[in-house]
Amino acid sequence: MNRQPGLRDVAKAAEVSVALASLALNDKPGVSAATRQRILAVADSLGYQANPAARALRLGRTDSYGLILRNLQNPFFLDVITGVQEAAAAQGATVLISDADYSHTRELEAVDHLAAQRVAGLAIAPVGPGDAVARWRQLCPGKPVVVLNAVSPQLPGVQRVAPDNQAAVSLAVRHLVELGHRRIAFLTAPAEVMADHDRLETYQAECDRLGIDCTPVATALAFDAVLAVTSRLLRSDEPPTAVITNSDFTAHAVYSAARREGVEVGAGLSVIGHDDLPTSALLDPPLTTLSLDRRALGRAVFERMTSASTFDDHVEPVDLVVRASTAAPTV
Repeated sequence: MNRQPGLRDVAKAAEVSVALASLALNDKPGVSAATRQRILAVADSLGYQANPAARALRLGRTDSYGLILRNLQNPFFLDVITGVQEAAAAQGATVLISDADYSHTRELEAVDHLAAQRVAGLAIAPVGPGDAVARWRQLCPGKPVVVLNAVSPQLPGVQRVAPDNQAAVSLAVRHLVELGHRRIAFLTAPAEVMADHDRLETYQAECDRLGIDCTPVATALAFDAVLAVTSRLLRSDEPPTAVITNSDFTAHAVYSAARREGVEVGAGLSVIGHDDLPTSALLDPPLTTLSLDRRALGRAVFERMTSASTFDDHVEPVDLVVRASTAAPTV
């Protein structure tokens, strides 16, 4: 037999009906133990493998799950993916991954594609406030949806997995103020694509409480965009003495801007990242950042995406790792 043997081939060789072979191969009732064992032995001898796509069509579900991320340029998400895939492998499941690249259109297209694939659940780090989640619920009512790294109060009933953003921002602002900084810029996504607005709200509240100027800087959170925005900030009449970024990835762009403008990171501009990527300690100077278990986020995502039980939101603890990129201001 040159082609891959199918269900009909197994039924013919075992001298049973296609329906009975299907029941046996899918571990369904209605088949005697002896007949089931004989059908399974025949299937094994033929090298039969179930077609997962055909099985999905019959059952209306799969052992596959969808994961949509907003920016795969950021290495943070690669560790999250690793955690998701580790958990999926332990259950024999598959994860289909899409990158929205901060595009509402691509995000919605990814939801449509995954819904057509009949994936059993979805996890998404959304681009904006929740259009994609609403689309998923419309297309796949009742199937689980997990929101990663986002706060969407207008979407009740979703399960959320994220770092402790409020603690992260508070730790960063307080550390800089204790060093003597008063002009602290805070990089944040534009309002129309911002999904984790709790970070901005915490920054504004901390500035008010500590009596310092509040300087949020809205920018696309891509390397070139952050590089350009930071360069303009450093050339302004009253440049910041410190910058808090949303990730170590964007902190790299702040370093590049400082070098371009002749400003020394640490002594001339304090920088705080978020994620503690393996490369962050190797920067010159090493980056002060927020450390968290990124793979644990991925495992928490998969657990919530696959379980029929309802979990509490997962908030991953963060710790401030102080390195040489932060110092007392010189002006």
